[in-house]
Amino acid sequence: MTYQVLSLKWRPQTFGDVVGQDHVTQTLKNAFAKDRIAQGYIFTGPRGVGKTTMARLMAKGLNCQNPVDFEPCNSCSTCNEITESRSMDVLEIDGASNRGIDEMRNLRENIKFPPMNAKFKVYIIDEVHMLTNQAFNALLRTLEEPPPHGKFIMCTTDIHKMPATIISRCQRFDFNRISSTIISERMKYILDAEKIKYDTESLSAISLKADGSMRDALSILDQVISFAGEKIEFEEITKVLGLIPYDLYFDLTTAIKERHAENLVLVLNNIRSLGTPLEDVVNGLNQHLRNLLVSTVKGAESSIDVNPELQERYAIEAKNWERRDLMRFSNVFSKLEPELRRAAQPQILLEMNLLKMLELDQSVSIEEILNSSQPINPIQKPVQYTVPEKKKPNPPTVSSEKNTDKKVIEEKKEPIKKEIPKKELIKMEPPKQESTKKEKSKSEKQIEEKPSLDLENIKSNWHQMITKIGTIKNSIAMVLEHTMPLELNNRKLNVAVVDQPRFSFDRLERNLQLIESTFEDIFKQTIRITFLFNEEIQEDIKHEVPEASNIPTKGDPVVSRVIEVFDGEILR
Repeated sequence: MTYQVLSLKWRPQTFGDVVGQDHVTQTLKNAFAKDRIAQGYIFTGPRGVGKTTMARLMAKGLNCQNPVDFEPCNSCSTCNEITESRSMDVLEIDGASNRGIDEMRNLRENIKFPPMNAKFKVYIIDEVHMLTNQAFNALLRTLEEPPPHGKFIMCTTDIHKMPATIISRCQRFDFNRISSTIISERMKYILDAEKIKYDTESLSAISLKADGSMRDALSILDQVISFAGEKIEFEEITKVLGLIPYDLYFDLTTAIKERHAENLVLVLNNIRSLGTPLEDVVNGLNQHLRNLLVSTVKGAESSIDVNPELQERYAIEAKNWERRDLMRFSNVFSKLEPELRRAAQPQILLEMNLLKMLELDQSVSIEEILNSSQPINPIQKPVQYTVPEKKKPNPPTVSSEKNTDKKVIEEKKEPIKKEIPKKELIKMEPPKQESTKKEKSKSEKQIEEKPSLDLENIKSNWHQMITKIGTIKNSIAMVLEHTMPLELNNRKLNVAVVDQPRFSFDRLERNLQLIESTFEDIFKQTIRITFLFNEEIQEDIKHEVPEASNIPTKGDPVVSRVIEVFDGEILR
């Protein structure tokens, strides 16, 4: 007898044999039990997950002469004919080969005739997305209102290529990828029935290689059995499947962790000697990093699709890794996988990226920096400046009150002293106490005098007016940030507007009264302001702003700590 491959030999013959698609099998069995069978069905999902098999099982369920618990009996003549693909009433059509409007016209004509031996005439259209638009349009009316004996079951891997008018006339079932655990359990059942010895690590590797497809897994298993014979061992199947042993991935990540370039190059040479495609190498490395990342969560290593020994090894190795580092590495190699297909030298690209991993620093969270006792690059705290005074001879008579005041002033002095410009002496120098009332009144009179108004003074304090106007009208302040005082002539101030549209200039003109009143509050002088709009002015506007240490942070300790650690400042 001709050899039959495992995917055909072990194709499910009942709904109970289908694995990984319980949501579909349960729904269809309930539909049979309640006699609620629709006229059309669409089965969609990845390759090799049971779409066509489910369509044949449904055809059996519709036409079985002796159903058992709404399952096909597989012993009557109708079930045997459908199983052997020789039933005249269950027609399988390849949508890729019969995709034209003429084939759909023939289908419409043939479905009018009643079935020969079965209850229903069932049309299974595989790869239905390959039909042309004209063929879909010809099928619409028949699909919506077929004869009582006609049923349609359509299978596709690309549901997005099908017209919405077809989908809306059918019941849609989405088939899922089959998990590696379910695939491994199914292969164990088949190997036990075939009396072939195996190890769990080999089955895990095959199930991962299948990528959720049961048919692919059984095809790979057929190839492995042909190579290994009666006993399947992981060390042997790596040669057939081109798999990289887990030890090499562990050695690779350990070399990166320890920044050991020699060991990394040695591992790369071992991988190159295997002859495995580089796309598979990067794909396996991404899977390895994903396993490590999952294992950093306590108790989550059991969800990894590997044997228990490897799960324990991943849990131990994950303790040596910071989760943020694994995420950074995974991000790099996820982007590398598509780049390898376009690279002229993919081997060099892979090696350079792996060597680059040795230079990456370890991730540190902001919380750790803020909570550390020794901040990184701390800035100096604000210093209280004092003005050096010239030594003067002591007056002939010194009162006790003056000595006391002098002592208090000396105690308040800081150890750090620095000279400052003379312009700031008025604000920072403590008032001198004179021995006579006449000199004291003269000093107070000088303080109360209005400061002299000149162009340099206006420029240096222009930011104060912008800040104050920003508390009233922020839109005006944003325009004023692009202005610059140009000329002061007899209480008339000319201000240039730089790099602003015309409507912003008009906004300043409309709010001129507010600007002039704010100027009077700041400079204690009444003045007339004229704005000049000139597109040829290309000067950079750089207003002097107060230092960050003088700006309050509303007592927020986090903001203060961030400013201290990162040497930052608060911008207005």
